[in-house]
Amino acid sequence: MIQLSGFALLLASILAYKLGRWITSKVYFLDHYHIPAPVTGGLICSALLSFSEYFFGLKIQWEFELRDAFLLIFFCTVGLNARVRMLISGGKTLPTLFCVMAVFLVLQNTVGIVTALAINDDPIHGLLAGSISMAGGHGTAISWGTFLESQGFQNATEFGLMAATMGLIMGGLLGGPVTHALIKKHNLSPADADLGVHTEMETIETRRITLCMQQVLKVIMLISACVIAGKWINSYFREVGLIMPDYLPVLMIAIVMINLSEAGGLKFNEQFINLFGDICLELFITMSLMSLNLIQLAQMATPAFIIVMVQSVVICLFAYWIMYRAAGKDYDASLITSGFIGLGLGATPVGLANVQALTERYGPSPKAFLVVPLLARIFHKQAATTIPSS
Repeated sequence: MIQLSGFALLLASILAYKLGRWITSKVYFLDHYHIPAPVTGGLICSALLSFSEYFFGLKIQWEFELRDAFLLIFFCTVGLNARVRMLISGGKTLPTLFCVMAVFLVLQNTVGIVTALAINDDPIHGLLAGSISMAGGHGTAISWGTFLESQGFQNATEFGLMAATMGLIMGGLLGGPVTHALIKKHNLSPADADLGVHTEMETIETRRITLCMQQVLKVIMLISACVIAGKWINSYFREVGLIMPDYLPVLMIAIVMINLSEAGGLKFNEQFINLFGDICLELFITMSLMSLNLIQLAQMATPAFIIVMVQSVVICLFAYWIMYRAAGKDYDASLITSGFIGLGLGATPVGLANVQALTERYGPSPKAFLVVPLLARIFHKQAATTIPSS
């Protein structure tokens, strides 16, 4: 048995990411439809490791403390970019999108239940492969699965995790092609983007980082304080029966901290915050996908696979015909649509990875990077705040 944790996991994930980036650049389909490099590299590595375990008995024990830390840091950087001026500039779009999201959550659960009944499966599986695992993600799937198992529904946690994992994969694969189709059909370009949301934001290729040690230490200090405070607040919430992912309080604390700092005249290097967030996002997704046992999932998850495929078709249609129009029918809206697919099927980092991959190809959309995390809060709040305390 090989144990991957700490620096070993970090090295493996960087190698997997670099492999994915190289393969994506060489394969026309992957490059043309903007499949994120972490998805490509993570899935290739998970396939190799799964077959190695099946045929040669090579077993890997994964320790994800580092991966989970990257997730918290990433969401902290998202919060640190949510200045009041940015929230105001995105305010006209958000109320409409929140209403659209509420409708979609009901649709997602309805589709899950109807599909489960159509294949003679347990309707509970339809809920588990609905908003619980699709909108809620792995953490919500575990929480609800544990509760349902205590009520007599066997293997609920396992089914929810399989559905969440498949959704994570599909979210990364489908966001790019749908937005690509929208951009081509409507002749969209970054010239239409609302750059007033964050005029300092640049694409990764053109970004130049000018740092000194004191600037770096200030940002690291702020991120550390937000993560510690967010985890402490969430531990208190859990004690009173309110269960939510650790990153939500961290995100909120970061938003409060950065705006209080700016109001007090204390500035932080935004370029370093963005770069730090980009790195954590890419590595988190790579680590999550490369650890999947694809053979085991294929053997045990036929109902989950069918339901998730139906959910994937529904969200693509919903995103193409409804979300794009609700978001404003412009370049920003097309990228918001891609993020919506990623977070609606799997996780907020996948949604943002979709947006990032598209901005690298077509140009910046600061509004999409602002709106997608805010939409994600609606998805995850609906799933997290209603979970019974186990």
